[in-house]
Amino acid sequence: MPARKPTPPESLGGPIGAIRGVIFIVAMYVLLVIVGVLGMIPSKISPRWTMIVIHSYCDAVFWMLRVIVGTRVEIRGTPPDGPCIVASKHQSFLDVMILARALPRPAFVMKKSIRWVPVLGVYGERTGSIAIDRRAGSEAVRTMLAGAEGQAAGRQIIIFPQGIRVPPGADMPWRHGVVRLYSQLGQPIEMAAVNTGWFWPKTGIRRTPGTVVVEFIGRIEPGRDTDGLLDEIAGRIEAASDRLATEAATALGVG
Repeated sequence: MPARKPTPPESLGGPIGAIRGVIFIVAMYVLLVIVGVLGMIPSKISPRWTMIVIHSYCDAVFWMLRVIVGTRVEIRGTPPDGPCIVASKHQSFLDVMILARALPRPAFVMKKSIRWVPVLGVYGERTGSIAIDRRAGSEAVRTMLAGAEGQAAGRQIIIFPQGIRVPPGADMPWRHGVVRLYSQLGQPIEMAAVNTGWFWPKTGIRRTPGTVVVEFIGRIEPGRDTDGLLDEIAGRIEAASDRLATEAATALGVG
């Protein structure tokens, strides 16, 4: 029988965590409106200015997260700076922000509805993110591949192979889109593990003090045979994310 994965209890952080969470969430969204609107003009000048605005916002959010909640952001491993595919575990909106800050020219494979979210949709488009309708099946894959071909030069294309945010301890299937990208683009895959769901859950207002980690755990060079590749990617990322979960559970005193 496989070992039970560490899972954060719903009460983690307690009432204080909920109060801190409310203060932080309000501050984060107020700042999003201010920075997002003020940054519209410079971000239209060039991709470099777009990333300056995004990185500045992420830095400010991480500072507020540390000051208000007591949560620190740590990036382990070496973030790639050249063209590649980044395959990452996805537990929280926070891992999106950390990847956006860690990478020089990120382009996310994102759900189509985000295009219509104020501010976020604009910056998603300006960074060249690839919007797909996850309900469209094979058509979504074709849209992703076509978009990736147009954005591949010099960018880090970020894909969450499970397609959605998956809470710590939960099991969800891994989809073949990342392997299709690998085959078509001829670029390396950089793998990333996270523990973000322990401190910033998929739903709710609770935020928990501690150390959030996104870790770049290894690289798959181009040109590999793709038989069994998805299982290898999933196994390595899940194992590393479980290790980070155990580390978080120990630090938080969760048995």
